[in-house]
Amino acid sequence: MKKIFGFLIKFFAFIVVLSIVFSGAAYCGYLYITPSSVISLKGSPSIRYSVNSFNRVIKVETDESNMEISNMIEGLSLNNKNITEAVQRTLEGISTGGYVSQYNNSGFVLSISDTDEKKANDLMEKLKKDVQIYLDGKSEVENVKIETAVNVTQNSTE
Repeated sequence: MKKIFGFLIKFFAFIVVLSIVFSGAAYCGYLYITPSSVISLKGSPSIRYSVNSFNRVIKVETDESNMEISNMIEGLSLNNKNITEAVQRTLEGISTGGYVSQYNNSGFVLSISDTDEKKANDLMEKLKKDVQIYLDGKSEVENVKIETAVNVTQNSTE
């Protein structure tokens, strides 16, 4: 009887540990595939990045009016990249097409929609700094300003 009771305790403890591990893995998977922020790079072309809780790009949308840009963005393989790297790759891609130089003496607008204001502000500061450093290193780009906007929403995927 004691052997059966000991076996049952070990068996149920194993089931509890297994369910905790499975629940944790499922929750992390949910966080990875669910957008928590939407970052827009407004200009010509306008590009919209859906970003998960880990600041990884999970979806990229472009202005459908320019198929050349849409195809170029698809070719950059931005999914699962850090948002800073994705924006830099995008700027590099559109600069080879001559689009970035159109913004000399004008600028881009970076905007973030998120439910967490602190996270959105921190991410915006980092993005603005990194993008400005990237643009300053490009000779074909002069005096491009980056304007920023942070929108706090109930649901960041709106």
